[in-house]
Amino acid sequence: MIPIMCGAEQGGMVRKTWIRTLPLAAFILGLTACGADTSHVEIGSVPAGKLPVPKWQASNAMGGVAELAPGQDGWAGWWGVDQGWSADQRRAFWFTPQGSWMVPYGWLLAVEQANNQERFLAPANMERLGYIPAQKDIWNPEALPIGFTVTPGAKGPDGKPGMAWAGPNCAACHTNRLDYGGKSLIIDGAPSLGDFYRLNAELLDALLVTSEQKDKFDRFVTQLVAKGFIPADTPAARNELLGQMAEHQIWLAEYLRRNLCGSHQSKECPVDAKPGVSTYDAYEAKNTALKANLRIQTLEARARQDAIIRDNYVPLPGNGRIDAIGAIFNQVSGYNIAVPEANYSPSNAPVSYPFLWGAPQSDVVQWNGFAQNTSVLGIGVGPLGRNTGEVLGVYGRIRVTPNDPSKYTVSDGSFEDVPGKDPRFGFASTVLTMNLGHIENWLSSLRSPRWPDGVLPAIDKEKAARGAQIYNGKQDEKVNCSLCHQVIARKDEGEPYKATLIQTSVIGTDPAMADNFLLRLNKETGLEWESGKLEGKRPNLVEFWAKPYGTTLPDRGEALVVQVAGVLLSDFSNTISAGRLSKTYTGSFDKGADPRSYKARPLTGIWATAPYLHNGSVPTLADLLTDEKRRPTSFHVGSRQFDPVKVGYQTEPEPGRETYEFDTGFPGNFNTGHTGRLYGTELGDDDKLALIEYLKTL
Repeated sequence: MIPIMCGAEQGGMVRKTWIRTLPLAAFILGLTACGADTSHVEIGSVPAGKLPVPKWQASNAMGGVAELAPGQDGWAGWWGVDQGWSADQRRAFWFTPQGSWMVPYGWLLAVEQANNQERFLAPANMERLGYIPAQKDIWNPEALPIGFTVTPGAKGPDGKPGMAWAGPNCAACHTNRLDYGGKSLIIDGAPSLGDFYRLNAELLDALLVTSEQKDKFDRFVTQLVAKGFIPADTPAARNELLGQMAEHQIWLAEYLRRNLCGSHQSKECPVDAKPGVSTYDAYEAKNTALKANLRIQTLEARARQDAIIRDNYVPLPGNGRIDAIGAIFNQVSGYNIAVPEANYSPSNAPVSYPFLWGAPQSDVVQWNGFAQNTSVLGIGVGPLGRNTGEVLGVYGRIRVTPNDPSKYTVSDGSFEDVPGKDPRFGFASTVLTMNLGHIENWLSSLRSPRWPDGVLPAIDKEKAARGAQIYNGKQDEKVNCSLCHQVIARKDEGEPYKATLIQTSVIGTDPAMADNFLLRLNKETGLEWESGKLEGKRPNLVEFWAKPYGTTLPDRGEALVVQVAGVLLSDFSNTISAGRLSKTYTGSFDKGADPRSYKARPLTGIWATAPYLHNGSVPTLADLLTDEKRRPTSFHVGSRQFDPVKVGYQTEPEPGRETYEFDTGFPGNFNTGHTGRLYGTELGDDDKLALIEYLKTL
């Protein structure tokens, strides 16, 4: 990995591009936009296509535990910790769409699982995949799981609304449920335990088998007609549907293909085989065979052979992880600008979903701190741009218009294309900019969850007080957690703060995510990233004095910034209003930060965010306080059964639930680092227990 990165210079280039582009876009928007209606959110699961925004009044989170939903009709009851949101506010966050087109809404409601006649959305199947089934209400009339949302049908050239699409919003990856003592506790903003790639693969299998098996297809069509997604069951309607399904199967398979295997020219990929009913299992089997040959080597030997291993092994993210940055870069720098063969690179550095409380108040976000929460003229262009990029990486669609359309073929009337005419400025997309503004605004009032006495065993206050002395370096001068993880009082959680960035060479944790972000050349081809449809365009679409791109890009971040700016420029009024809603950090930024670093956040609510380290390679807080050489080398992720002593989830396989076996012996999965006296791993057992008890109070 080292030979083809450009170090701090390259990371600085990405940051400077982001800083240069978005504020200028905000300035232009500020001059041209006059605002839009902020009283509603767009939502495609209701006939009106919108719902009023719940009254959103920030309140002090007192930490009480309340019943969110009683058990009924086979559903277990839910409990929630007070995090400053009402029950209505939680539902709005869970089901407000961002513009992700993962699958047509009607198909998701009607399709069966590949190997049986149960609905794909059946609560038991969603639980198996690590997602949280939810009850019906006005925000969720068809009982989608938490974080599964519906984007209204976009209007075509004739002005008529098209097909509504289902896809995730940030709640799918940032809401969790833990179980203890027969009670289920919902934590908003906590990292999900969903297996996103297994979800994608099994949905692909379900659609393919449905299109090929007559009985399944008959039932599928019957359901679509009954729910009003198809006017009538006619031969013409069936033929059109089969054509659409074939097209979408290719699209879903391509998402897996580029992220798990990279370039089509790189290596044999199980996703290329006919999916059948086991796309995920086929890839898992290939990796199991590869790992068996590598496992006999020592950790040091495997690290030395990093490039060889990575050419043959992309770790499946499993539950609670994804290489989000890799997936976004593959989308925006490959698929969206029509240069997949040149610009795809395996997404081989999966990380845990970060917790969201405190994110709007921080100067920088993402594990390596590359995204700044910049505000210009009262417009939160930093968070708005970051959220737009996230949508583009998880099934959001964009129509990037090239300077020379004759160089690129376009589909003829594809139902998956962004409808409508090209905007005067920027690019047409499915991104729901105003909804993003609302979601970011709501998150600014989210507070960390307090340890829920009454559901979990009570905290030993005397032991926690001793742990506080250790944490703050007052018991042992060589153990001081607060040097990196500042303590923020609960009353100050809404105030801005500067995060601490620690170089990977210092912290010693797996560097894969930080290193991949810095890639100047494609590891698979050894060549620069091609500019594709961006050739001839200027860096931010409006900087007319800037030199247009040539045939290559300086880095993949350029493709991301141009497309984000294009989305924001394409809809002036909604963008300016959404930017005003996006509450954000208002302080200064460290321009000299080393990009090969990871962010050390305040540890408020850390008890609810297992597994630990940026890549989820350490299952519990007790294991994190263990020397790296004695940490678990293999454990299962996916169980919701909480361990209040070690503070984390059960690490054994759980009947009836898909769990992911996390093998820490491979690049991207290393559990090294954050070890030594400063980090508390050399403390005595009693002191470690005291420190853990204090961490429960944060």
